[in-house]
This record gives sequence, C-alpha cells and structure tokens, in this order.
Amino acid sequence: MFLEDLRGLAKALVAIGARTQFLKDHRDIIRAVVGNSIVGADAALIESLPKLEIVATCSVGLDKIDLPKCIEKGISVTNTPDVLTEEVADLAIGLILAVLRRLCDSDRHVRSGKWKEGEYQLTTKRKPDISSIVKSLMHWVLSNIGRGTHVDERELVSALVEGRLGGAGLDVFEHEPEVPKELSRLENVVFTPHVGSGTMETRKAMSDLVLGNLEAHFLNKPLLTPVV
Repeated sequence: MFLEDLRGLAKALVAIGARTQFLKDHRDIIRAVVGNSIVGADAALIESLPKLEIVATCSVGLDKIDLPKCIEKGISVTNTPDVLTEEVADLAIGLILAVLRRLCDSDRHVRSGKWKEGEYQLTTKRKPDISSIVKSLMHWVLSNIGRGTHVDERELVSALVEGRLGGAGLDVFEHEPEVPKELSRLENVVFTPHVGSGTMETRKAMSDLVLGNLEAHFLNKPLLTPVV
C-alpha cells in the first residue's frame, strides 16, 4: 500500500508540474477557465492569468472560485443551475430511502449468503408519499447532496454515534475523495461518490450550458447564467 501511495503522489506531482508549466507558457493568451466541482479558479490562478475574462464552471457550486477576486478583476463567472435539479433531487430521495430501508446492508446480506441463516432485520416504515417522507423524516435522516462543507463532519459523526441523528445519506464530503473513517464504520450511513448530477443526459446539459456561456461571452452577447 505504501508503494502505491508513493506512485500516486509521484503522478500527482508530475501532473501539477505539467499544469504549472502550461499556465506559465500560455499565461498571456488564456482568456477563459472552465471548472467543475473539483477544480476552479483560486486567487493564485486568477493572478497568474492577466488576460483572463471569464470563469465558467460546470457545476452549481462556486466554492472552488474566488468570487471576490473575480469581481475585483472584472472577470465574469457563470455556473450551471437548474439543469441538474431533478437528478440531484432524485438522488437525495434515493439516499433517504436507502438509509431507512438499509438497502446497501440488505444487498450485502443476500450476497454473503446470510439470508439462508435467517430473515433480515426489520427496518423503518415509509410514509405514503415522497413529500411526507421529506417533511417528517429529514429532521432525523440527513441527506447531503450539495457540498461537503455544508455539514460539520465531526458533529455529524457525534450525532450519529450518540443517536441524535437516525442516519445519513451522503453524496458529498468535506475533503473529497477522502471520507472520514468514523463515518465508514457506521451502518446507518449510505455513501455515493458525488454523483448527484451523474447521468449522461444531465452532464451533457451542463456542458452545453458551459459552452453556451462561453460562446455568448466571446460574441459579446448576454451570458446565459451569470453569477458575477
């Protein structure tokens, strides 16, 4: 495992070095930066690109972009709202149901052959409609499909362990792709790897919106989804 970690670190350093050299070689001609939920434009990047005019992120979240610096420099910022709302909402409900009915643990129960040893444990009754589930259960089943920083992970662990929170369905984490080991040990938690908008149709719609914003900017037309 140690050697694998070293190889991963070496690859990361090479990638960082290549990125740094690319930015240095092309700093005077780069006019646009495209980001996402993982990479964006921090103050250092913005300062290093004197010709930068627009940052278009293929995400709704803006936490990877230094908005005050963009405002200071007169740099436009766009994101991709609305087109992913339904997909993310679907996942939020799916995570809640997976926690309540212990779907992941049930799957392991069947795969491991334990079903032959006895019936699976009883789970929590669902409400008759989705709106009732959201209204009556969100106070004790947390579903985070926004950003990992929206939730205090240490407090989340404490609440789950102490029984102050019945369960959690998490698609996002504070330091992705790292997941706190304390959370991984809990049976009343279900994980997904930041895939709230992860369907081909939705990602295409998001990409199309990014391209539409870039096209509008360089044709001096109104931006489709401006942030600043």
